[in-house]
Amino acid sequence: MSARRSKIRTRTTSVGTIIGITLVLWMLGIQGFILMNARALERYFKEQVRVELFLKRELKEADVLRFRKELDLQPYSAGTLLVTPEEAAAQMKEELGEDFLELLGGLSPIDPSIQLSVKPAYAHPDSMKWIVAGLQKDARLHDVAYNAAVIENMDRNFVTLNIGGLIFLALLLVVAVALINNTIRLAIHSQRFLIRTMHLVGATRWFIKRPFLLSGVWQGLIAAVLAVGTLAGLFWLGKRYVPDLLAFTDALSLGLLFAAVVVVGLLIALLATWVAVGRYLRMDHEALHWS
Repeated sequence: MSARRSKIRTRTTSVGTIIGITLVLWMLGIQGFILMNARALERYFKEQVRVELFLKRELKEADVLRFRKELDLQPYSAGTLLVTPEEAAAQMKEELGEDFLELLGGLSPIDPSIQLSVKPAYAHPDSMKWIVAGLQKDARLHDVAYNAAVIENMDRNFVTLNIGGLIFLALLLVVAVALINNTIRLAIHSQRFLIRTMHLVGATRWFIKRPFLLSGVWQGLIAAVLAVGTLAGLFWLGKRYVPDLLAFTDALSLGLLFAAVVVVGLLIALLATWVAVGRYLRMDHEALHWS
């Protein structure tokens, strides 16, 4: 009867340990997903950065084509788009809802321009100032324009968001390690006298630790699988009711996130088990009664 009760208690403790690790890994996965989406969102907005290059009207078509090829070869260029005065006028007409060219005798006052797309790595205030300063010296251009205030605000806000997200993730990881460590230590606490007995009869430290480590690995693996499964289910439901939830996340990123959750679960469970068993191996007999 006593052996059966001990077996039930051990099984209940293992279930509690797995549930505790699962909840902690689930929270880590959610925060990792938020941080990962913040990085993807930052890249998306930086890919939308454009510089308007207004060409001089007297430029010939061959000169414009040559200038575009030069721009395409620049390390900061992600592509160019030529906008003729007629195309610009049509866009303005669509935005205003009326044909303003009729008041000007059908002649568009808008200069031809090139929309220069900037690579995300260069979409920073300092890099943009350097790029624009160099372009303004080109004699083929009438003017160079870009929204400096938007880029500065975007850069500042995303830096704050990324730093805050990393700090929160680090704090959450510390809390996770502490919680999982305490959970596993409490689970092993009930077997401290067994550990001591095995040590007294001459069993090596590795022989004593091995079954506990295997149990810790299995608990960490089961908890990680449960955490990944619940996260996948949550993301699936979220995508069903909020289609844009995964708009900035691809399958590879989600796979890496799930793999990270599994690895973190296994490492923390293994390390916590190693430390907990080692702690009871170092205790003397009297300290075991008061631990």
